[in-house]
Amino acid sequence: MGKIILLDDLSINQIAAGEVIERPANVVKELVENSVDAGADKITIEVKKGGKTFIKITDNGKGIDKEDMPLSLERHATSKIKSVDDLEHTYTMGFRGEALASIASISNFTMISRTENEELGVKIVAEGGDIISAEEVQANSGTTIIVENIFFNTPVRYKFLKNDGTEFRYIKEWLEKFAMAHLDVSVKLINDSKTVFTSNGRGNIFDMVYLLYGKDVKENIIKVDYEQENIKVTGVIGTSVIARDTRKDQIVFLNKRNIKNSTLTASADQAFKGGGTGIGKHGFFILNLDMPANYYDINVHPTKMEVRFKDESKVFKVFYNAIKNAMLTKEFLGNSEVEEKKEAYVEKEFNFMTNHFIKPASLVPTNKMKNVSEDKSIIEREEKRKVEYKFIGILFRTYIVIEVGDEVYLIDQHAAHERLLYEQIRENYKNNLQNNTQMTLLSEVINLTHKEYEFVKENMDLFKKSGFDLEDFGENCIKINGIPDIEYREKTSARALFMDTLDEMLTNERSQGKDIEERFIATVACKAAVKANMDLTKQEVDKLIDNLLVLKNPYTCPHGRPTTIKFDKDKFSLEDI
Repeated sequence: MGKIILLDDLSINQIAAGEVIERPANVVKELVENSVDAGADKITIEVKKGGKTFIKITDNGKGIDKEDMPLSLERHATSKIKSVDDLEHTYTMGFRGEALASIASISNFTMISRTENEELGVKIVAEGGDIISAEEVQANSGTTIIVENIFFNTPVRYKFLKNDGTEFRYIKEWLEKFAMAHLDVSVKLINDSKTVFTSNGRGNIFDMVYLLYGKDVKENIIKVDYEQENIKVTGVIGTSVIARDTRKDQIVFLNKRNIKNSTLTASADQAFKGGGTGIGKHGFFILNLDMPANYYDINVHPTKMEVRFKDESKVFKVFYNAIKNAMLTKEFLGNSEVEEKKEAYVEKEFNFMTNHFIKPASLVPTNKMKNVSEDKSIIEREEKRKVEYKFIGILFRTYIVIEVGDEVYLIDQHAAHERLLYEQIRENYKNNLQNNTQMTLLSEVINLTHKEYEFVKENMDLFKKSGFDLEDFGENCIKINGIPDIEYREKTSARALFMDTLDEMLTNERSQGKDIEERFIATVACKAAVKANMDLTKQEVDKLIDNLLVLKNPYTCPHGRPTTIKFDKDKFSLEDI
């Protein structure tokens, strides 16, 4: 007798439910997404006991036709596609026709629905996947689904659920993400008869960020609205002030569907480098990619969280450009004029971060060198920002204080100069030019440990292209003939600059070559920049501010520290004292 048998429908549906429905949050997800697919712009979700005993979803969508109601609980019954070829033109949240059948198979299930052109609705009651009653009833236009006693007939699965509070948290976290993507849908969540979350459906991402994250985060986000090669990226990114220790607040949607994708994560990491976040931090973002359905495959896993892009390099670059362009639109010292011609700067950054630029075999010969000032169009604006400021003084020998209109700004002299040097040194480095060196009056030979000596020998090209003139002097010794040509160099010791840079690199060794290059340039800029407690003259302050006003990216030092802090006039009120 053969051993292969056909499973019954209930077993098939319960196995499918194991893929699609792991916990109450999955029930909420599938049903709310069905509501959106039905055109609903108002959805109410009510749960009890973390969704274990009761889940009710009510929407104002178009409803289900009477004759389709029984069929909707059959596995693979769907109105959204007719064949697999339709997936390349499908934008609905669901399309497999598994959700309702799977949910009904492991619960006590009630569905009431009415379309606009019908006087009465239909109520279907099912238990364990079997329809036990169907009748016409009075109902509002739209659909209401009640799911009770989830996993009542699969106790093994039920025992893996967490406590009520944890299961509800999963529901709330998913629904908050849903609300971020569907800003035009009003959502209400009721837990054990108490309303715990409401979104107004007015389409404002800043209001949603305020609701979910609070005032401090809202005040440190930047709008993203970018389109390239049929891909549109919208949403918000955070400044370095709200960079995170984890990726928890890196949220990405694809055509309003929350997804996870390593290509997009890697692209964001590269885009935030060089000032968008601090070292070891992760950028904050809530972004939606809108693209044609034939650009990707969402049918990778039943949860639809994983996605494959047909052209990953294109998506990587567009996502990078969207974030980087947004970073360059912030106001600076009260000036909000956005320079339209940012493309060359962003393209150069992209090439540097992703190693796509052409590297010559060796450094450019001395007689063919060009000064970085000859190609400032990449790092400098076409038109300098216009800012009328009044110099007040220097606070704690660290913060330059200026007055602009009704606002007071503190300029961190170290962070500001560090950004300036970083841009100049990196531009030099990218062009492979050995033209940023100031020769010392007397060469200096430095004894190093074996580890230090080996690092310098292995990375001699890094040092030279960043402006150091070094010679291997043998027996763990290095001879310094010159250091990067920087402002205020009379306040910088050649030995200290070299050793501080070397120490920092050895303390934070990285395995990837591009990470080493980026960190090295940022380190040189940091160690060469003016420090706190270094006295600057009024003329030096004016020159530093002038240099910042012409930079395309003056907002933070390369490690993510803001160059300026703003205080409004009303913050200085003494009325509350």
